[in-house]
Amino acid sequence: MVVIPREICRNVDKVLSYEWMLSNHRDSYAAASIAGALTRTEHGLLVTRLADSAHPVVTLAKIDEEVEVGGQVYKLGTNEYKDNVISPDGFLYLQRVELDGNLAQFTFEAGRFQLTKAVWMAQNARTTYIRYTLAEQSEPMQLTLLPFCDYRSNLELTTGDPERRFQIQPLPSGFEVLANDNAVTYRILLEHDAVFTPLDLWYWRFRLRAAGGAQTDLFVPGLFRAGLKPGASLTMIATLDARAVAECDAASSFDSLSTRPKLPAFAPPDQFNSAVFVIGRTDDVSNN
Repeated sequence: MVVIPREICRNVDKVLSYEWMLSNHRDSYAAASIAGALTRTEHGLLVTRLADSAHPVVTLAKIDEEVEVGGQVYKLGTNEYKDNVISPDGFLYLQRVELDGNLAQFTFEAGRFQLTKAVWMAQNARTTYIRYTLAEQSEPMQLTLLPFCDYRSNLELTTGDPERRFQIQPLPSGFEVLANDNAVTYRILLEHDAVFTPLDLWYWRFRLRAAGGAQTDLFVPGLFRAGLKPGASLTMIATLDARAVAECDAASSFDSLSTRPKLPAFAPPDQFNSAVFVIGRTDDVSNN
């Protein structure tokens, strides 16, 4: 296991230069900086190769999280925008990152809570799971999730258009996304009872610092809000599988992680088909 400590997680230059990656062992991957910010065109939480695409396609790009505990709001997401503006700066709450073959875990802490975000992929399926677990010693929280959607080659950029919106079809436990008439639909699902509030907004000029400062835009269909009690978990699913069911699939997929072969934790930066990689000095992190 690779453990990245707080000293790296809370250093803005290091947290944006260290990257992680997971693979479904076939044709899809998830990757980002350890802060959650996108720094390359290749980054995204569900990037998959389609039958008619020469390169993998970015679908769900990222999720920004916001928690309310005891009347205080903490923004856990991190983004870099034009002119090097960092907003929000949720990396300041990032306590550690753990990378173990098929699983990436990010632990956020403040005075009243400890929240762990776990990311993994279904083996041989175009599905990414993002699970949030509130530690037993924490106070109850209200969790807000903001999914940033995309649909482009992982070598290209997205230019938003105020006159163009993604087509969003509500589902009992989430929504379906159709970016354009020629696109393949994908689904964003959420376990349990969450309230979905439509937004239909473009977010502009995300700066990709590892891509020469190139800028891209992302579309936000809406946000989810749900209460989370100490010891409880909530899982979001991004998938191209029309049969996916959040409550059943998340539990069985997580249980299967221990039976899968683990790929190396380190790999060169240009190998986006490996299970997990970290870019940076290897003596900054620990291997357990």
